[in-house]
Amino acid sequence: MVEQNLKICYKTAYMLKDAFPNEIMKITPTTIIEHGKKNGRLLRGGRKANSMGGCYAYFTRATPHRIVIKQKILKEGIMYSTYGGSHSLSIVPQYKKYVDLYNYTIHGGLLGGRKKLEGNWAFVDLICHELAHHRTSGHGKGFKIKYHRFLNHMVNKVISGEFYQ
Repeated sequence: MVEQNLKICYKTAYMLKDAFPNEIMKITPTTIIEHGKKNGRLLRGGRKANSMGGCYAYFTRATPHRIVIKQKILKEGIMYSTYGGSHSLSIVPQYKKYVDLYNYTIHGGLLGGRKKLEGNWAFVDLICHELAHHRTSGHGKGFKIKYHRFLNHMVNKVISGEFYQ
């Protein structure tokens, strides 16, 4: 299950890299990795082997940039979306219509706040969030705009069926 979910993460990253070539770093076989001792030598730019804390994943600022994902998340595929939370443009009034549309289409009409995600879409959302950290600072406005641009692109890929080809 872990390998299958990593493939979804890589597929998402490659699709975003194709659409936004200058906004995402180079994607290599070690760009997205599982957190743990087996990848310990690759974690030097971020948190070490036993310190994921309460996060699902993190983006390493040191080069080469990596996305490190918690083992439990890769196994279970259940997490809460960034969308609707404090790291989202949903708190900015002019973006409310997009948040409502996203919540309605993805979550079957349930509006407001972060939503529990499962399966493929959970990993798409996670990778959009982590890749948005490249060349942005924290979870500021630049990050939020980039995250929403990536997420919107992937929503269209999933709806059109291109994601599943």
